[in-house]
Amino acid sequence: MGETDKDARQRILDASIALFSKKGYAGAGVREIAAEAHVNLAMISYYFNGKIGILKEIIDYFFNLYLPIFKNVDDPEKSPEACFRQLVYNLVQFIRQNTELFLLIYNELPLDVPEVAELKSRRIQELLKIVSGLLIRLGLNPENRIQVAIIAPSLISATVAQFRLRPVMKQVYQIEPNDRYYEKYVDTICTLFLNGVSGLK
Repeated sequence: MGETDKDARQRILDASIALFSKKGYAGAGVREIAAEAHVNLAMISYYFNGKIGILKEIIDYFFNLYLPIFKNVDDPEKSPEACFRQLVYNLVQFIRQNTELFLLIYNELPLDVPEVAELKSRRIQELLKIVSGLLIRLGLNPENRIQVAIIAPSLISATVAQFRLRPVMKQVYQIEPNDRYYEKYVDTICTLFLNGVSGLK
């Protein structure tokens, strides 16, 4: 694959991420993607075999970037609480650097499409295996599926909401989400999850 091919392929992915995150998967058509990427419509079929192929590629691209931020977080030299704080810090920094992509994966995927739901489920299972040691050290049982199914999405949802609602938060709370704000956010969300609301008093 030549440089031009790589550029065209990447332009299609970049355009799709931007359009899917703004309009949702259903709202962005392949013609619009091709126009945004400045490629011939046939190139979408050639590289990705259609829109669903683009989406599957984006999901894999995302998780290939995302999963490494959780590796090596569970340091036996540190307390489980310190490891959890590092995990949340890594998560927040990742979202700050990849906001559009993250919001697409967590807000805009058509999970009623079986192959999309299956792919995302498989990649999340990989993530749970990576953090299972830390979950155990925090007193959680990774085999307790109900408990993990409640806690893990709650943490992600709370974090995603910070970025999804950022324009509203700026107006309502008069807050500028800068480095200092996100340091406080990590500290607050970790205290909330580790100690509950009483821990914030």
